[in-house]
Amino acid sequence: MSTPNLRSFRSVEVSTLSHIAILLLISILAIIHLKPIIQPLVVAVLLFFLIRPPAQWLEDKYGHPLAAYGILTTGIVLLFFFVGNILYQSLQDFSTEAEILQDKFTEKISWFSDFSIYGYSIDTSALTGLITVERINTITTDFVGTLAGFTGSAITVFIFLIFIIVEAETLPRRLEAAYPEEMDRFSSIVENAGAGINTYVITKASVAFGQAIIVAIILSYMGIPGWFMWASITFLLDFVPYIGAPLSFIPPTIISFILFEPVTALLILGALFGNQVVWGQFVEPQLAGQRLDMSPIVLLILVAFWGWAWGIMGLILGIPLAVIMKLALESDPRTRPIAMLLSLNPNPSDES
Repeated sequence: MSTPNLRSFRSVEVSTLSHIAILLLISILAIIHLKPIIQPLVVAVLLFFLIRPPAQWLEDKYGHPLAAYGILTTGIVLLFFFVGNILYQSLQDFSTEAEILQDKFTEKISWFSDFSIYGYSIDTSALTGLITVERINTITTDFVGTLAGFTGSAITVFIFLIFIIVEAETLPRRLEAAYPEEMDRFSSIVENAGAGINTYVITKASVAFGQAIIVAIILSYMGIPGWFMWASITFLLDFVPYIGAPLSFIPPTIISFILFEPVTALLILGALFGNQVVWGQFVEPQLAGQRLDMSPIVLLILVAFWGWAWGIMGLILGIPLAVIMKLALESDPRTRPIAMLLSLNPNPSDES
């Protein structure tokens, strides 16, 4: 057995890990301090991956690639503008009724304080300190304000997207000329990343949209103030794995307990919870863990990191960014073992 070869192998492994650690440190610093530049660029790249398949279909059918991308980009901008206006109006409606809800909340708390079972009364002091309509309104306003703040950088995203679309026509040829031996690996990363992101986003968006539609119907029928806003929050938080969907129906449930009798409020809670269970456990069985082939704890850690770095948008973008990271690690034999550690069902036969 050759000892020098073994030492060389070990030195390569240590060198690779040290390089990854240095790159991670630099990347984290850049992600935090260059957020106004990097975040719109990331969104533009993800949008490019999403619109690329339909744009190619339009290009093959009608020609003119830039026109195809322009049509799709314009449609996305108009959709965001339309939904944003309705969301803002829904927030305004809820804020207008917040004072009335607070009065009803005080009355309901008084009723619970006077209510007793076999001589035992309910202590509501902790509840009133933890939950108030004003706090719900503040959290919701901050949430919508964060989204509105990001839409303020939509022009930057649009500019980045235009340049990415233009560069996509010539970049492959330049990469092939500069790095002919690495071209297959680059192409594999781009194709797999595009396929993975499209599969995840399209499936997840379909499930989140279906879940949000049911929430909107339930809350609108029951007359819950700001029902469109709560349905929109349900849609967005469904992109946060495991914890996003359950968190989304807590505020409308609290409002239901304020407005209605306990039995009615429990029925609304059961409907919202059942809606989440059906979509999350049956329509979309373990999508984030199995279809993406990533460990659930790894997903939670990555999403928590992106949420810490970029707030709400980081929580939403965390999974697609995790997909790209894992595919990049899989593309190099030196980092493939790390990708296997991140996988839910690693395949040792893939390691070369």
